[in-house]
Amino acid sequence: MSEIKISSTGWLAIYLRNGNVGMFDLNDTSSWQYLQVESIEKQSKDVNNDLNYLNRNLIKFSPNGEFLVVNGQNEQLYIYIQSNFEKSEVWWKLQRIICVKNFISAMDLNNEFLLIADKSGDIYKIDLLFNNTTTTNNNNLMMTAENCIMRHLSMLLDIAFIRINDKKSFILTADQYEKIQLIQYLNTSHSGKYCLGHTEFVSHIKLIDNNHILSASGDGTLRLWHLPDCIPLVLLHSKALTLSSKQIFYTQLYDSNSSLSLEDYQQDTMSQESSLDLSSTLDYSIWKMDVASYNSINSNVYIAFSIYAHRLHSIYLTSLSNIKQLINEQRQLIFDISYGTIIDYCFPSKDILFNDYTIYSKCNLYILFDSYVILNINIISILLSDQTKLFVKPNQTIQEINNILASRDIHLMNYNIKTDEIVFQQLFKNSNNNSCHKRKLEIVEQQQQQQQQQQQQIKKQMLSSQSDNEIQLT
Repeated sequence: MSEIKISSTGWLAIYLRNGNVGMFDLNDTSSWQYLQVESIEKQSKDVNNDLNYLNRNLIKFSPNGEFLVVNGQNEQLYIYIQSNFEKSEVWWKLQRIICVKNFISAMDLNNEFLLIADKSGDIYKIDLLFNNTTTTNNNNLMMTAENCIMRHLSMLLDIAFIRINDKKSFILTADQYEKIQLIQYLNTSHSGKYCLGHTEFVSHIKLIDNNHILSASGDGTLRLWHLPDCIPLVLLHSKALTLSSKQIFYTQLYDSNSSLSLEDYQQDTMSQESSLDLSSTLDYSIWKMDVASYNSINSNVYIAFSIYAHRLHSIYLTSLSNIKQLINEQRQLIFDISYGTIIDYCFPSKDILFNDYTIYSKCNLYILFDSYVILNINIISILLSDQTKLFVKPNQTIQEINNILASRDIHLMNYNIKTDEIVFQQLFKNSNNNSCHKRKLEIVEQQQQQQQQQQQQIKKQMLSSQSDNEIQLT
């Protein structure tokens, strides 16, 4: 699920809990717009904790920043295009509405087309370069079998389009049954290759560069792969990262005049994190992950991730070089409860990082809380810092966005459908059921083998006894 994204042109998109999207220009906060996606009444239907009726909140920009795709809860996708009019209060215009039959579980897009995966495992392709006019009620597009380019037997949790070189392009899929599949684009009938090794559902695949991806799974592991040969390069369990990380406490509303000391105030929040029982696979499963990659795997790659047990107030930071060399230079960011709980976080687009002259000293992570407060944190300085307590103030741009969000009373329109949490729990439930089923099959097979061995033993005894009788008769 993604509820905050930053485009290559500097637009910040926030999926609001009333079903709409807030758009903010990070270069000019006076330029902001609300995209009316759907009404709250349409979202409030009872999902009954069923994967078949869960749409994941997804927002995504095209690499060039011209297109924005929003997935709501009403079986519709909304495609927006950035306006070319310089003096306009409408910076994003609705281009087309895509109607789907099944609920959408994942999507990705390039500058030419959009790929969406539904809960049944089908992948559809939608052309983005059609007539760039605003939509009407008559030009909504209904997904049909003609748009389907690939079918899977399981629900897909993440997909990505990757171009290895000028001649070869691939579609990556991550599914609920432990597999990452690499299929050559335009030759999707071919079975493709697999990145195998995860033991639970694969929740995230992130591109490092054209030949490397990082995957995260419900089994709690992060894995680095080389493409297109699907060779595993690095495997690390989140337990190794979380237990060795240095803790940094972030505070915002602590009152220095309070009778409660900062140390006690800090302990109250941090104890909520450390008191959890990290005993199950679910607790260590990767809840969210994002990657900041400057250019190639030889440059430093920064990773932000959360585990299920500490998803509400903590984000772990590390780098790919730390993981590869096992340096154990991780940081656990623990946020003051006054911020609220973490909804989502993301790094800026790779183009923003690469074009910024400060990329080797500055890499911001943008964090969205359910209080509709946004923070941006320079994680390079955090990884280099030995401080344990930090007082954070958003920069002027982010503070202006926070003021706009507060003035609109967004939090008052909050609806409480925790889609990803339901998805995670259902996936683990299904996994456990499958494990029980596999175990039952193993027990049956063992019993059958034992019966066969017993029958063979009895047969041998009978033959041996028969042979002895024949000797006695002679």
